[in-house]
Amino acid sequence: MAEHVLLTLATRRPYRSIPALPEHAQYDSVKGYWLQDGRPLVTTDEYVGSGGTGKKADQETGEDQKGE
Repeated sequence: MAEHVLLTLATRRPYRSIPALPEHAQYDSVKGYWLQDGRPLVTTDEYVGSGGTGKKADQETGEDQKGE
């Protein structure tokens, strides 16, 4: 039997159980966000210059590729 089309055409990316984070970054569970040297990670030059991470930085797939 042939493989399902989604298994044949799916893009597979390496899985990492530990996300890539800059040095000295730590999660503050009380505040609910990552800090680097006492500052929120999303406000640091390193984060802003890298374009950030998350869904918007992921490879676009599915409906996003239709040019809508």
